[in-house]
Amino acid sequence: MSDANEEDSHVPAYTPSKKVTVDELMKQDAEDESLRKYKEALLGKAVSGPSDDPRKLVIKEMKIVFEDRAGGNEITYPLDTPELIQAMKEKPFVIKEKCHYKIVLTFKIQHDIVSGLKQINTVYRKGLRVSKEETMLGSFAPQAATHSVSSPRHGWEEAPSGILARGSYTAKVVFVDDDKNEHLSVEYGFSIKSDWKSDE
Repeated sequence: MSDANEEDSHVPAYTPSKKVTVDELMKQDAEDESLRKYKEALLGKAVSGPSDDPRKLVIKEMKIVFEDRAGGNEITYPLDTPELIQAMKEKPFVIKEKCHYKIVLTFKIQHDIVSGLKQINTVYRKGLRVSKEETMLGSFAPQAATHSVSSPRHGWEEAPSGILARGSYTAKVVFVDDDKNEHLSVEYGFSIKSDWKSDE
């Protein structure tokens, strides 16, 4: 029986494949009609995006969805311009302790494939980091249609409760890909309160 360490030494190191653009991918084997249709089914019809907007990732909106909230179960922040991103930072939302909620992102990919897109959400209270969570969103080709991803993907997140949990928080969500490109950073604020309209 061979030693485990000896077996490990023969395992080749992972090497990421060479990055290929959508145009290059679509042009490969262009003469093969069935393969062209197959790639189109996987990638959709490639959409380059506006020439005056170089962004690959455009977050259309961030929606906080509540299971049961007085005054409506959704708070929506449109985010497709720098001005709207700044406005979100200045309009914190309220979360009632112990309530169930999820965050839904709607976004669009343009110009090129974005591989291994993930969001890193970091929450602070009084300047100290209280949580950091990474969520893999996936790999996406440019297309006219938007994508929506909810966090958590199934079920609900439960807000913390108690006097120590109540108060104001700031947060930052950063979108990065496999190549460590940072596509967007959004800052926002929220408060955890004993009731939707409470002062504490």
